[in-house]
Amino acid sequence: MPDNSKWALALGYAGVMPVAGLLVLAWSDATWQHQAVSSATIYAALILSFLGGIHWGFATSGFASSKHFLISVVPSLWAWAAFAGPDFYTLLGVILGLVVFFVYERQCTLVNRFPDWYLPLRLRLTLGLSLALGGLLPLTHH
Repeated sequence: MPDNSKWALALGYAGVMPVAGLLVLAWSDATWQHQAVSSATIYAALILSFLGGIHWGFATSGFASSKHFLISVVPSLWAWAAFAGPDFYTLLGVILGLVVFFVYERQCTLVNRFPDWYLPLRLRLTLGLSLALGGLLPLTHH
């Protein structure tokens, strides 16, 4: 089996770049500030939903029990629920969702099925994305 870690690493880091770019835009141009915060929050919510898709894939492939179908929809529902509040709480909710799902993944029964590089990469991406999103929190009105 080919080593896909280089692809995962490159695409994972590339996936953080839109939020980092929006962070810079939000702090440098007041005209685009609200749009940049909103776009970064939506993008991060999509990433949170994507993380659930990983568990859906494990469940459909037979590598995980059927309970992982239920677990796989939690990130999407969490992201959706986060949008119920004002921007500050939405952003905070998405950050919390990214962190909570990482903590879950560290202790879930599938951990032995993850490639060796997966959790270290998830940690770095979760930290990078959470820090970039956290940099937007002061720009929201709550």
